[in-house]
Amino acid sequence: MIPPGSFRRRCGTLESVGRRGSQPSLESRFDSIDGVRVHTRFGGHGHPVVLVHGYGVSGRYLVPLARELADGFAAFVPDLPGHGRSERPLSAPGIAEYADALCAWLDALELERPAFVANSMGCQIVTELAVRRPERVGPMVLAGPTVDPARRGGRSQIFAGLRETAREPVSLIAFAARDGVGHDVQQLRAAARSALEDRIEDRLPSIEQPTVVLHGERDAFVSREWAERVAALLPHGRLVVVDGEPHAVPYTRPGVVAGIVRELIAEEAEQGVGELVGGLPHRDVPARELHEPRARKPRLPLFRDPRGYEPVAVSPDE
Repeated sequence: MIPPGSFRRRCGTLESVGRRGSQPSLESRFDSIDGVRVHTRFGGHGHPVVLVHGYGVSGRYLVPLARELADGFAAFVPDLPGHGRSERPLSAPGIAEYADALCAWLDALELERPAFVANSMGCQIVTELAVRRPERVGPMVLAGPTVDPARRGGRSQIFAGLRETAREPVSLIAFAARDGVGHDVQQLRAAARSALEDRIEDRLPSIEQPTVVLHGERDAFVSREWAERVAALLPHGRLVVVDGEPHAVPYTRPGVVAGIVRELIAEEAEQGVGELVGGLPHRDVPARELHEPRARKPRLPLFRDPRGYEPVAVSPDE
């Protein structure tokens, strides 16, 4: 693995994302992956953790979690091809093609068996990679894994999206709106079609990685029943329910997610992969319990949310 400190010497295109208070800074790099220029935010040192975003957005909304993790780990947030600041591929990718691109990206960055945190469609991509190339994937956190079979129809997804919009923080909706500008509509349609056709439930029993399934209690896309089924189908799966949270728990509660990642990595190191999740029982987590972010200087919010979410400052370029 290339240590993050050596990227400046190895990569020609680097940009500083900057520091927020006492949090580690993040930088940007670009790599050619199968002829497509792919953008990545990264920071920190230690065990690598890769954050994979969901449908139709970039990795910007995962920056708060990346900063939490960079205080102890090497955090990486790629923009999938055709998303964010990454170039569009010539042909419209589906779940399998995104998994191939993610594997090629791991090769380019020389990352060996990192931990993964995936959200929404990102869970479909990471689990596809875990089945195809299990030696490349470490322990996983699957937050809001799609697609819930009971809500697989296009009409169900539209109504779920409308409900979810009313539940997510205003700042996240603004990020999604900005990320949607300039998207290739045909590629978005192809990705949506592939996600709806993908049967993630068929491959979950083949995944041996220790996995925590993370469910926001107010998730409009993923029912609790489906989250419980995902955890049950995984040979080494456990369910964590976060009280009062919507679909994008990695954004609304980065401290909770970072704490789960720390547990997974620490227990893997102490106990070995086969015994890892024994210490991570099924549980419900109150929204502000356990893994809240450490006390830091107040951040300057870009948006204030009337529903009471603590605002997180992320600069427009991130």
